[in-house]
Amino acid sequence: MPFISTNSFVGLGIEATRGTASSNIQWIPVVSPQVTPQQKFLRDEAFRGSPTTVYNHVLGVRHDEYDFKTYAYADTFPVIAKALLGTETKTGSVAPYTHLMQLTNAPSTGSQPGSVTIQDFDGDNAFQILGAQASDSKITFGAEAAVEIQSKLFGQPFTVLGSTPTASFGTVQQVPGWDISLTIGGTSSTVLVDGEININRSTTPIFTAGTSSPYRLFAGPLEVSGRMKFVVEATDPILYNGSSNGLALTDSPTAVVLTFQDSLVATNQIIVTMTKVQFHDAKRMRDKHYVEVDANFTAEANTTDAVTGYSPIQIACKNAINTTY
Repeated sequence: MPFISTNSFVGLGIEATRGTASSNIQWIPVVSPQVTPQQKFLRDEAFRGSPTTVYNHVLGVRHDEYDFKTYAYADTFPVIAKALLGTETKTGSVAPYTHLMQLTNAPSTGSQPGSVTIQDFDGDNAFQILGAQASDSKITFGAEAAVEIQSKLFGQPFTVLGSTPTASFGTVQQVPGWDISLTIGGTSSTVLVDGEININRSTTPIFTAGTSSPYRLFAGPLEVSGRMKFVVEATDPILYNGSSNGLALTDSPTAVVLTFQDSLVATNQIIVTMTKVQFHDAKRMRDKHYVEVDANFTAEANTTDAVTGYSPIQIACKNAINTTY
């Protein structure tokens, strides 16, 4: 009998010890989760006196990749943000508590974010991936849709758990795209149509002799970029600000703050702060009955968003969770 995909569930947990299963699994409502073993095979193509090429396949190295999409839930997105950035500071004596995620800068440990345990039940088997490292996440938002997060992690080869974990989900609702507030340079904007934020660590497996599994899944330097589309009104800050070229045509990095808010419980929030953003590659578009401007952006490293050193972004999540992730 086939298995129904909607019986699936997924949990992520930051590991206290790299490669040891986390005891703090956060169960995340997901769409289209996918486990992809990256098994390499070594082809034996040595000549043997016959007009053919492949005589054997020998197992090479392997790491596994995990992809999923979720929505912006203020109680579960923090584990994704922490997996990408690494450092969490929790504040507050009563709810809502604030979980501030910032970039780990620790040269003695390779400035690595914490590793992640992934537990995935597909309706048939419960898989576990240990020592995983977040590679990238894309936050997509638009006034007419829910805020979505697409994420990828690299991990050790999966194992099948002996028993299926018991999942428990919260009641926090997803953030609708219309309930987003934006400030650019400290000024509120009400003309944002849609956009995306790409948070990239360029994670790669490192293989060494003695085992076919990765010695380490290693996160690279953090890069943050994206795009935003706006309705053009009398004063367009992106291409033309009323008297001169706008932000996308001058060397004018500015602060951008996006607040994604639960429309049912206003204190549940995800606040993305990029203190130094350069807009570029802007297009003034007239394919609709009204004028729009679409611009790419790159978040530049700065000391304001960092714990120590520099960072292009920090993410604060407000919710009723009184423990760290």
